[in-house]
Amino acid sequence: MVTSLERVVDALSFRESDRVPAGPLVCGASRRVYGITYDRWSRKADLAARSMLDAQKLIGFDGWLTLVDLCVECSAWGQAVEYPIESTAISKALKGEPLIKTVEDYEKLEYVDPRKAERMSHVIKLDEILARERGKEVGLMGFVYGPAGTLSMMTTLARLSVDLKKYPSAVKKALKVINDTLFDYTIAQIEAGVHAIVLDVLFASRFIWSRQVYDEFEGQFCSKIADEIRKRNVAVICHNCGYSTYFDTMINWYKPAGISFHYLPDGVSSLQELKEKWGSKTCLFGMMECPTTLYMGTPADVKREAKKQIDALAKGGGFVLTSGCEFPPNGPLLNARAMVEACIENPYKK
Repeated sequence: MVTSLERVVDALSFRESDRVPAGPLVCGASRRVYGITYDRWSRKADLAARSMLDAQKLIGFDGWLTLVDLCVECSAWGQAVEYPIESTAISKALKGEPLIKTVEDYEKLEYVDPRKAERMSHVIKLDEILARERGKEVGLMGFVYGPAGTLSMMTTLARLSVDLKKYPSAVKKALKVINDTLFDYTIAQIEAGVHAIVLDVLFASRFIWSRQVYDEFEGQFCSKIADEIRKRNVAVICHNCGYSTYFDTMINWYKPAGISFHYLPDGVSSLQELKEKWGSKTCLFGMMECPTTLYMGTPADVKREAKKQIDALAKGGGFVLTSGCEFPPNGPLLNARAMVEACIENPYKK
């Protein structure tokens, strides 16, 4: 009997297991299985852990991603966050209350101990519980939002993209401080027992930054985190749910065991071309479309799309069927189960 963890390891090692691993990335949606509100799930590690354990038992997916929301990291520096009862936490920077208001504010950021930061410590504890309870059977992926993304949550992407042109040294100073904290946050999650760290490097995509800007303002910083992850014999997985993602840039900086993505990467026009160009260079984690297929579609729609992707991408291993981003927090959980069933119904042929 192949365990979920073994199935994921086979995929990362480019081996055909019994079937393709299924990873609908049920994070916040797990709260509905346990029956708690989103605001409690976001801030109580024990409740989040119980939710994710129960969701895995109910749905049968092969791995957890301990993504809580994209405000976990920025809140460590005091960025105000809003916690809706039934949806994902929101940085108040997006509502006109940014922590960073002037160029001088970039230079005021100081290192934060992630083990003492309220929300980062919550995620570390969540990792510890899942690792202790089911870490020998189920894949466990920690999550770290990259330094550029974290900084954008303390100002806005628009403001950051202007400031890096006008005040590059101030922005880089802030990125260095943030990266030092994220470095230790990553180590804490590894020590908690995760099997992989997912680095969210959203800005490595054509719809946000050019390759040159990305290299200068995130790649050179975040690569130090990836190097440390590999030194500790833990898998690096990049996540990028943007349009026209730079697979070449991510591979150059982070040497990931896998890349999680939502849309076809830059320079690729079909699933077949994706497999031919990148399928032997990195494990492909994707790419079930979230807003329409997983949120608005039926289980039959999900299975149809999943089979298409399995047929195109699974041969020879190196493929994990995942949602392109977090499973819609209020989406139908039957669609998460449909992803698992599609993998079961389309096994590798021995």
